[in-house]
Amino acid sequence: MERLAARITMRLMTGDERSRLLEVGWSYRSDEPHAVALDFADFQPDAAWTLSRDLLVAGLHGPAGEGDVHVAPFDDAYVLIALADDEGVALLAASADAVARFLAATARIVPPGLEHTRIDWDQELKDLLAA
Repeated sequence: MERLAARITMRLMTGDERSRLLEVGWSYRSDEPHAVALDFADFQPDAAWTLSRDLLVAGLHGPAGEGDVHVAPFDDAYVLIALADDEGVALLAASADAVARFLAATARIVPPGLEHTRIDWDQELKDLLAA
């Protein structure tokens, strides 16, 4: 299994002048090829989200997402990520270049369209049947 980890500075947009910079851990694993994990532990312990790699790629080029996660480019230099839960919505901005570089690195580990070759389908079925 190959892993990729990076820290990307994101701005938590609060709707007032007190937006906050966060150092967010971004990670990718070849055995979970569709997922990108964002770890907000520096801001809030145990705060993590798992996002679709395809959604992040699409969001670099235009608005994407349904439900709890939306991603969209902003001002050619940023990508906005909206994360919603029962408590509200967090709007985050990150450098589009930093996100694009991270996603390009994931594509070198598992090229888009070949994700299915990295999934252990037998183990996934066992886990499903054991639940």
